Amino acid sequence: MMRFEWRPFLERWSGEWADAYDPEHDGLPGAELRRAARWLGREPADEARIAAAETRLGIILPPSLRSFLAVTDGWHRAGSFVWRLAGCEDLDWCGDPHDMRGTWLDGEGDDADEELVRMAGTWSRSLQLAAESDMVDVLLDPEDVDERGEWAVYTWAPWRASPPERFPSFRHFMEDMYREFHAMASDRPAFANETTTTLDERVGQARLAALRGEYETAREALSDAAAFGRPGASRLREQIDALCGTATGAEAGASLADPYVAHEAVPLACRALSPYGTHREESLTRRYPEEDRPAVAATLRAIEEATYRYRADGVFGQAVETARALARRAEPAAAWRTLAAAVPAWTPRSADHVAPVGLLADPYLGPVLTPERGRALLATPRGPGAVKPAPPAVGAAPEDGLGWLAEESPNGFRIVLIAGVEPSEVPRRLAAGDATVRPALTVGDAWRPHPGGEPWENRTVVRFGAAGDGWAFAHSDRGLDAGGQSRFASPATEASRGTRALTLTYEPNWDPEFPAAFHFSCAENGEHAYGLTVRDGTWTTTGEIPEELAPARLFAGRAESEGLRAALDSIAAYFGVTVSREAVCHGRLDGFETRSWLREPASGEGYAYWTRS
Repeated sequence: MMRFEWRPFLERWSGEWADAYDPEHDGLPGAELRRAARWLGREPADEARIAAAETRLGIILPPSLRSFLAVTDGWHRAGSFVWRLAGCEDLDWCGDPHDMRGTWLDGEGDDADEELVRMAGTWSRSLQLAAESDMVDVLLDPEDVDERGEWAVYTWAPWRASPPERFPSFRHFMEDMYREFHAMASDRPAFANETTTTLDERVGQARLAALRGEYETAREALSDAAAFGRPGASRLREQIDALCGTATGAEAGASLADPYVAHEAVPLACRALSPYGTHREESLTRRYPEEDRPAVAATLRAIEEATYRYRADGVFGQAVETARALARRAEPAAAWRTLAAAVPAWTPRSADHVAPVGLLADPYLGPVLTPERGRALLATPRGPGAVKPAPPAVGAAPEDGLGWLAEESPNGFRIVLIAGVEPSEVPRRLAAGDATVRPALTVGDAWRPHPGGEPWENRTVVRFGAAGDGWAFAHSDRGLDAGGQSRFASPATEASRGTRALTLTYEPNWDPEFPAAFHFSCAENGEHAYGLTVRDGTWTTTGEIPEELAPARLFAGRAESEGLRAALDSIAAYFGVTVSREAVCHGRLDGFETRSWLREPASGEGYAYWTRS
C-alpha cells in the first residue's frame, strides 16, 4: 500500500493559511506564532510516544493517523470549526459524555432500526479527535474498518441538524478539512496560491469540455473545484445538474446586471420556491439587491401564473418559440426535436454559462426537457468553439394512440376529439360562457377549480391540443359520474357543427350501485350519428356502429380493463387519432371550463349532485 506523504500536504496547507491569515477569523491563542512559523502542526511524535498512546488506549491506531502523528503530534485549524486535533497525550475515548446514544434512540423501543442503533453507539465506542472545537465531535470508529485497516471518521455538530458525516479514513477527513479551509477563505481579498491557480485553470477547461458535450468529465472537475469554493465552479456544475434532473439550478443573491442571473438563474429560483408560506415573495426577493427586487417579484408572479416565457437570441431563440408552440399543441416530441436541432446554434449569455437551463422554468418547455433529453442537450457541442458534429437528436416518440388512457386514468376520463379544426378553435366549440382559456395547466391544476353553473350541471375543466393529423382534442382526468348518465348530453354534439366529433368517457367502479361505465359516440354536423355504452359487461348502442367498432368485437370475452384498452386502440386506429401520453400526463396544456355534460332535468325529474375531493 502506497504511504501518503503527509509532510508536503500539511506544509502546503500551513503556508496557504499563513498567507491568508486574518486576525478576526484566525486569531486564536498562538496563531501569530504559527503564522510566523508557517506551520499549523506540532513537533513529530516518535515511535515510542505513538506506541505509548496505543498501549494506554488498548488499540493499534489506523495507518493514516499513525503516519500523521509521526509528522505532527496534533494539528491546529482543521477546517473552520475544529480548532485543535488531539496528539498522542490527549487522544482518548469519547465515552459519550452527553448520552448521545439515549438521544438518538429516544422513543425507538425494542424495534429500533439496526443502522440507527449502530449510529447511536458511535460516541461510546469511538476515539475523540477534537481536542478544541466549536461543538464539533470528530470520532474515529473502531467498528467501521476497511480492508486496509483504516477506521472511518465521523463528524457531528448539534447546530448542523443532520446525522454524522462519514469519511472513509482519517486521511479523507483531513483532505476534506483542507477543502473546507479553501472554501471558507475563497472570498478573502487576494486569496491566491498555487492550488487556487490550478483549480481555476481546471474550471476554465471544464467549461470548454461542457460546451464540447463532454459534460460528465466537466462535472467531475467542477465538483472538485466547487468543494474548494472556486468562483464559478458551482454555477457551472449546477447547470449540468439541473438539466440532468439532479438539482434545481436555482441561484439567488447576485445582481440582475449579470445576464445569466437575470435570464436563467432568477426564473429557476422562482420555479424552485415552495408554493406554500405567507411570505414567499419576500423570502425570495430579499436575497437580491434592493433595486432588483421588483423585477424578481414580477418574474415570480409570471412563473406562478404560468405566463413566463423563456427567450433566447438568434437561431436557437427562433427554435424556442417554435418548440413552445408545439408543446402547447400537445406535441412534446416534436417540440424536443425542434430544440435539439437548434442546440448547436445556442450561444451563452456570459462566460460561466454552458447550457440554456432557463428553459426548465418555461411552463410549456420545462416538462419537455426531461432528464434524458437534458443529457442529450448537454452531450451536444454548442456555442462558440463547438467543432464536433452534433450527435443525433432523440428520435420521435411512437404514436401514442388512445389505449394508454386505460392505464393512466384511475379517476376516469372524458375526451372529445374534433376533426378538421386547430386546437385554438376547441374552446369556442366546447367552452362554457366566454371560453376563457387558462394557460399551462398541469393535470393536477385541472382538478382544483370548482366549475360553475347550475347545481344540476356537470362541467369540467379540460386541457386541449392536437390529436394527430387534422384532429384536436380536449381531455379531462375525471370521469362522468355514473349516477348522472341518464341525463348525459355530450358537448361534442354541438362542437361537431360543420365537421365530425367523438366523445369518450370512462367512469371507474366508485360504488357497487354504479358499475364502471364506458361511453363512445360520434356526432356529425351537430347531430348524433352513433354510439355505444358499456356497463357491467353489457352494452347498448345507438345508430349504425362501424363493424370495426362493434361492441361484441371489442368487449366480448374480455375483462373490463382489456375491453377498454381494445376499444380505445380500435377507435384510435379507425379515425387516425393520437393523443400524446407525455403531454397529458406530464406536460402543461392550456385549459378551459366546458359546457355541462348533463342536460337540464325534465319537469318532475329529480337529480342529485356531489363533489369528489
